[in-house]
Amino acid sequence: MRNIHVCVRFCKLKEYICKKRQLSQRPSAEELEQRNILKREYSLNEQEELEEKREIKRRLTRKLSQRPTVEELRQAKILIRFSDYVEVSDAPEHDRRADKPWTRLTAADKAAIRKELNDFKSHEMEVHESSRHLTRFHRP
Repeated sequence: MRNIHVCVRFCKLKEYICKKRQLSQRPSAEELEQRNILKREYSLNEQEELEEKREIKRRLTRKLSQRPTVEELRQAKILIRFSDYVEVSDAPEHDRRADKPWTRLTAADKAAIRKELNDFKSHEMEVHESSRHLTRFHRP
């Protein structure tokens, strides 16, 4: 019976330590504020932004509520009337598979393309000096 109590206590202690470790690894409130995850108080700029958002929402709501009539849309050639009937006809069968010329390239052709690309990258392509080391060259 005593062993069971010891095991239970040990498990609770272990769980407590794990929870404490998790809480200690949690970012602080300042870090969350810096990442724009947590906002504590609104400054003047933030209050102005909120007011601006409210004003935009109000204007958009008003615009949506003042929708043009069907006749106005027809006059502006926005609303078009479609026919009630649909015409269906047979189309000839044709091969929809695309031509894939790269599948016909030989190893020599591929090597020549890689060489030409590497030459272009090393001599003609404009790259900033600080970024030159990031240019990826293909194997010869």
